[in-house]
Amino acid sequence: MMNIGIILLAAGEGKRFGGNKLTALLKKKPMYLWTLEKLEGLETAIPPVVVAGVPEIISAAEDRGMIAVWNREPELGISHSIRLGICRVGQLCPEIEGILFMVCDQPWLKKRTLIRMLSEFTGGILAVRNGKNTGNPVIFSHIYMEELSRLTGDTGGRRVLSRHMEDVRFLEVDDSRELQDIDTWEQLKMSERQEEN
Repeated sequence: MMNIGIILLAAGEGKRFGGNKLTALLKKKPMYLWTLEKLEGLETAIPPVVVAGVPEIISAAEDRGMIAVWNREPELGISHSIRLGICRVGQLCPEIEGILFMVCDQPWLKKRTLIRMLSEFTGGILAVRNGKNTGNPVIFSHIYMEELSRLTGDTGGRRVLSRHMEDVRFLEVDDSRELQDIDTWEQLKMSERQEEN
């Protein structure tokens, strides 16, 4: 297995949600916990780096032995969280070969998908796909860290991925819900109902 780190992006402002969606309850558990619990026990070069903007998520990450990084300027967009995470990983493990980037609002992402990604990454870019739909998480080789660090505003890694399609491989998942992110209260409630059915 290659030397791979994990950066969990958990500092969004939740504008469409009308508040911090990551602390909203999903089946009586804060949404961020659904993701943090999947990170526990994964074999990586360093503990997962969690970039967050609220004390609750920072504390929960640290309690689980993860490395918490404060993002005190979430208004700068996801690119700022990406830079903060890359900087911390670089400090901890300069020889890192790749970083798995994931977001905190995909509660139905399966731990086995993360394990598969970590074990199957051999370089370049590895993204998750269900049919024609692609999404997070994505592993980027270390050669893309500088380009990712130059992103600005609310622009994420998809822009870098789209520039280097010749270097992208896809990991297929059978369940489309794994790629589903939750942006609104309506999506949260609908997702809860789907899980009950």
